[in-house]
Formats: sequence, C-alpha cells, structure tokens
Amino acid sequence: MALQVATELADADGIDLISSEPPSTVGEGTVALTVVVEGTERAVAEAVSRIRELLPGGTSLEALGGG
Repeated sequence: MALQVATELADADGIDLISSEPPSTVGEGTVALTVVVEGTERAVAEAVSRIRELLPGGTSLEALGGG
C-alpha cells in the first residue's frame, strides 16, 4: 500500500517527488512512508485528500509539512 500512496502522490498534478525512503514499521499496524515532494501547499493538500479516499477502511494517511 505504501508504494501505491507514493505513486499516487508522485503522479498528482503540480507535485514532483524529490525523494523517498523505504517504508518502515513504527508500531503495531503502523508504517511510516517518508517522502519529500515539491509543489504548492494546495496541490499537496488536494493530492493527499484524493489518496485518503482510495485507502481501505481502517487506514489513515497523515501529511506533515516541511519548511
């Protein structure tokens, strides 16, 4: 699923995937996928919203802003 999320984000309009790290387990049932993207705040927010709609029930996606 992490690969699908990264692919969807990289393919989103107005977003460039700059780098990514392999997914890592951070707790029981929790995986971290660290990616760096370039795009407007709006483009990233819209892409994350669309990706959340694709996720199966019981899963979530959290986006942390950079600087």
